Amino acid sequence: MKKHLVIAILILISAGASWVGYQKMHPTTIVAIHKDTDDNDFTDVLIKNPPFTDKGKLAWWKANQEMFKEKYAVPTPRPDGRFSIYIWDFSDGYKEVEKYDRLCFNDMKTSKNCIDKNWLMTISKSRNGKIKYDVDETSYIEQNGGFIKQKD
Repeated sequence: MKKHLVIAILILISAGASWVGYQKMHPTTIVAIHKDTDDNDFTDVLIKNPPFTDKGKLAWWKANQEMFKEKYAVPTPRPDGRFSIYIWDFSDGYKEVEKYDRLCFNDMKTSKNCIDKNWLMTISKSRNGKIKYDVDETSYIEQNGGFIKQKD
């Protein structure tokens, strides 16, 4: 019995170490930024190797939001302060329109200017100044430097 418990614990430790190693070797990377030229407060951010959990996605955004401002001028708010940033998983790369419901970027003058709609997260600021994060089926509000889960 003890032998099975020790083996199970070793398997869990090994799996955890493998997971941490994978995350270190495959960091989340920004591939492209697309701004809507007609309605400049909308920005699409394409990333590879996204964090898997809601908490990881929110932490990734918080850790990188200043870099987005400095390097990419994201967000680009309207005069009233509103903006929307859509984060997409870019693991499959750019594709042609074809028959699928894909998200296409008009700022690219090539036939492969679309992605599959693998949405990860939306960050938006409303007129009242609240910043809302939609991740999977859950919404969070930023308050006092942290995230508060909104009730369904």
